[in-house]
Formats: sequence, C-alpha cells, structure tokens
Amino acid sequence: MKKSKIPDFSNKLVSFSLATDDHTYAINRPKIEIQLGRLFLVGTVPAGASAGDWSEGAVCAVAWDQVNNYLVFESAQHYAKALRKFRKSKRNS
Repeated sequence: MKKSKIPDFSNKLVSFSLATDDHTYAINRPKIEIQLGRLFLVGTVPAGASAGDWSEGAVCAVAWDQVNNYLVFESAQHYAKALRKFRKSKRNS
C-alpha cells in the first residue's frame, strides 16, 4: 500500500467540487485543519467566486471527506483569468 500524500496548497487558490453538491467552492490559500475530528481545508473566498462578490474575503471551510475533485490555480490572478474564460464560453454557448 502506498503512503498517503497530503497536498500542499500553500499560496495557491483551489476550486473544490463536492460529492454532495453541484456548486464549486474556490478557496484562497487553504490550510488543513482538524475540527471536531474531521479534516477541513480552510481559507478565504476570492473575488469572483460568489455572485456579486457578496462573500469575498469571508472564511470558508470544505470538509476533505466531501471533496470529489479539485483544480489548483497558481494565484488569484490565474483563477480570475480562468473564470473569465469560463464565463465567456458559457455566454457564447
């Protein structure tokens, strides 16, 4: 059996998809925390991640055991650029 590797999201912006939800959750610089015996990724909501940016800068936590997949962006700027491309392609389809 292979040894488990904990991903290093230092200075990254990560977009998480959950197994129980259709929404994605973008978290800037997520850090691993154990809360009440569960592993969470905790960081802040970046600009562009919520409608009207109503939650920008708020602390956000995602339970690791609910993560279905994730995308790692090198920076908030990289995420914003990808988000613009996604929204443009969505408008054009």
